[in-house]
Amino acid sequence: MARQEQSLFFKGIFEFEDPSGVLVAAKIPASGSADLYSGTAIVVKANQCALFVYKGQIADVLLEGVHQVKTENFPVLTRLANWQFGFVSPLRCEIWFFSSTVYTNRRWGTAQPVIYDFPDYQVVPIRAYGIFNVVVRDPKKVFMTLIGNRTSYDITELESLVQAKVTELLPKALSVIPNLQELNKSQAAVSEKLLSLINEALEQFGIALFSLQVASLVPSQEILQALDAKVAMNIIGSKPEYLLYKAANSLSETNPGKESSSMQLMMGMMLGKSMLGLDFREKEKALLASSQEPRRVVPNKTRTCSKCQAAVGDGDKFCSSCGAKLE
Repeated sequence: MARQEQSLFFKGIFEFEDPSGVLVAAKIPASGSADLYSGTAIVVKANQCALFVYKGQIADVLLEGVHQVKTENFPVLTRLANWQFGFVSPLRCEIWFFSSTVYTNRRWGTAQPVIYDFPDYQVVPIRAYGIFNVVVRDPKKVFMTLIGNRTSYDITELESLVQAKVTELLPKALSVIPNLQELNKSQAAVSEKLLSLINEALEQFGIALFSLQVASLVPSQEILQALDAKVAMNIIGSKPEYLLYKAANSLSETNPGKESSSMQLMMGMMLGKSMLGLDFREKEKALLASSQEPRRVVPNKTRTCSKCQAAVGDGDKFCSSCGAKLE
């Protein structure tokens, strides 16, 4: 909210208030130019500064306090305008009020995953989000680089600038992570590195981040599943056993709450044998071969054939050698 009271007899004041708290900079008045007379007061409140702009050139910066317009108070403005106070016609220029407050708890996040190559995993999509605190450090640079011909500049536009720099510099900040397994443990290190990189990039705009926090670093779902599988494999002890465990789980999930069919069991056995490797299959073949060898039954032969004298069993009715009927 701007306050502008001015007339030929009452020289008036210029001041600015922003109850919404979203404006980083605002031109007073929003349209046209400010008429400055000798004795006009410029009121700069706490956490504000004011900028005089004459024909596109920055004439002066006023800090907190009440400033009376006098020739000796604004030598640069007087020289640029080639004007001496006391004339009836006023000096026309722009007055910009800037907020010097710290905008806290502003959120940032990656709209699309950032691709990064870790030493142990290549081409990993990473999503990240967090918060930051930002402040205007140099209103002159903000005016010259960001404002242009607009009449105000708010925090949403400043957030967009910071967001763009986060997306651009996050892959470089991820270089402090030694490997993918250390991703969640490295958030503090990534925050510190990213804060340094962004402040270096924002210096040209007169903007600075007080702090930046990486709240989360999350790889894609496929990478998370691969990491879970690796942990499970380490716990179970071997890849074949882990694959059998996964195969059994997949079969049970096919018909939850019911007994698996014979076809599913057969498929599971075939899958398991294929996963256990060549050594297991060779041992299995050897076991099957030994089990299929014909057994030699030794009959209990306690008598002989009366015709050929060959040994025959007690229960035999015919001789196995000559075919004679046994008595």
